[in-house]
Amino acid sequence: MNLGTARIVIVAALVAVGAVVLARGFDPQPDAAASPSLSPTPSDSVTPSLEPTGSVTPTPSGPSDGPEPNTTGVTFMSLNGTNVAGLAGAAQVMLEADGYVAAADADNSPTQGVSSTTVYYRTDEDEAQNKADAAYVAETYFDGAQTGKLSPVYTDFVPDSAAIVIVVGQDFADARAA
Repeated sequence: MNLGTARIVIVAALVAVGAVVLARGFDPQPDAAASPSLSPTPSDSVTPSLEPTGSVTPTPSGPSDGPEPNTTGVTFMSLNGTNVAGLAGAAQVMLEADGYVAAADADNSPTQGVSSTTVYYRTDEDEAQNKADAAYVAETYFDGAQTGKLSPVYTDFVPDSAAIVIVVGQDFADARAA
């Protein structure tokens, strides 16, 4: 199976999981829904991830019909979706060194167990520019990571001034270790 097909299969599986998560999130029993933890908790068992996958869409590489991406000055926030300490900070330092502007200090993601890095973009009046900027950052700094619209899971956690949000996953940890 080639890498493109594998990504499509993974995205399809994540969309299905996201649909189940969303369906359970609207359960009429208020005590049945769990709120996300802002810090990882140690565990001896492996727990499936509740990644916000419903809005993640692969971004094709190559020229697009949208605006040219900004390669500096873009405001961002970096979040660590793994239990590997320091990944969000490393991503923040890397982007700031190239002229990107951190809207807030790097932090842990409200979702953990993230396997693949995703660069999210805000869907405000600057959506087209934010999408182009997210695609550029994903391709240039995170080995062609997925991009997607900023999930509601992050909207209350990330400052409004952040045009893009990078949620680093295990793939980023593995690339740094290599």
